[in-house]
Amino acid sequence: MKSIRIKNTDIRFLREPLLAPFGFKGKYLTELWQTVVLIESDNYKSACPTTISVLWSDASVFVEHSPEESSALMRDVTAYALEMIRGESFVYPYELINGFFLELKRYADKICNREVAETFVLNSLVGVDYALWSLYALENGIDDFDGIIPNHAAQALSSKHTRLAHIPLVSYAVGEESLRTLLDSGTGLLKIKIGKSCGENLTKQEDMKSMLEWDKARLTEIHSLAKRYTTDLSNDGRIKYYLDANGRYDSIERLSSLLEHADRIGALDCIELLEEPFSPENEAFVGDLPITVNADESAHSLADVQKRLALGYKAVALKPIAKTMSVSFDMAAAVHSAGASCLCADLTVVPLLAEWNKQFAARINALGGMNCGCIEINGNQNYTNWNSLCRMLPNELEYVPEKNGRFELDKKFYENGARLFDCNGYFELFK
Repeated sequence: MKSIRIKNTDIRFLREPLLAPFGFKGKYLTELWQTVVLIESDNYKSACPTTISVLWSDASVFVEHSPEESSALMRDVTAYALEMIRGESFVYPYELINGFFLELKRYADKICNREVAETFVLNSLVGVDYALWSLYALENGIDDFDGIIPNHAAQALSSKHTRLAHIPLVSYAVGEESLRTLLDSGTGLLKIKIGKSCGENLTKQEDMKSMLEWDKARLTEIHSLAKRYTTDLSNDGRIKYYLDANGRYDSIERLSSLLEHADRIGALDCIELLEEPFSPENEAFVGDLPITVNADESAHSLADVQKRLALGYKAVALKPIAKTMSVSFDMAAAVHSAGASCLCADLTVVPLLAEWNKQFAARINALGGMNCGCIEINGNQNYTNWNSLCRMLPNELEYVPEKNGRFELDKKFYENGARLFDCNGYFELFK
């Protein structure tokens, strides 16, 4: 592989409004900033956006600043990264990213006036990382996505799915009518939010007890409807559940009580994943539980992934569109080597990044109970200008929405992997 010199860099940004306030971690977003970077080598130009999500990547920074200020801080970190790499040369993008990461984190700590989470820096680097991988492909004559997968991650990304199960979010507020609509549309894997807080004035123990009873009732409510449906996306034909606890549980014993209830109502075998039952600081061993426990917020780096795997976690939610593709290659390789599973989660990204994410997800092995890949995409549910963003896709790329609960992956989809490398025209759309 050839050495590639970075001749020039540039950055622009756009503020994309959301259809409604998007709430998580107790806060709300009304817009998501999109930075787009342009990186030029001696022979090619490449561009890619980053969806800035400070609330997701480091809620402390978000709380200490206004939403606009926190987004501007991350944009400034991206701009500084581009300054750092201007004039540098690289062979493999991950070598360049790893080489300047610590210095970039020190800069982020300085301008944010606190020690930021690694994910804050990784989030800022998504567009930079993808543009570098695109230049790597263009300079080396690589004409498909498979060609950029590093050797150490090749086995982890060796699948070629013909479909991806779309994972819709079933939030606390989703009622029976909306749930029925999802199931009627062909959904085979429901992401169900559990761990609801039941009152601000409760003691911790009262809150935990109320939460557990609410979760039991919620699971009963959903299962009583979903068990009437079948799907061709799972191995046994049953609708599968992806429970997201948001780190709300405090003990194995309380979590076991929920799973015992699931068993009593016939729902235990439908639980494909149970995500983040505990806070990242809780190092309880989960390998003896009768379901697959999945890491997301607690797995922001390769070291985090290895730690969670040692604690009995058997799946990891990858976010190539939030933690860079370079880091996600490493994570996927580690998870595969441990015999565990992966899936690709979303960060409410724009269509171009969603297409990158689909290419990654199409190559990850299926979850144990599924007969296809799966992916979470929710931008179409949240961006005011989603259709306009789809029309911004360059190079004859087309965002094909899910249908009947799945994304169909045909020959054209895999050919589009190479078109992602040549998106420098995308930069001109951000005036």
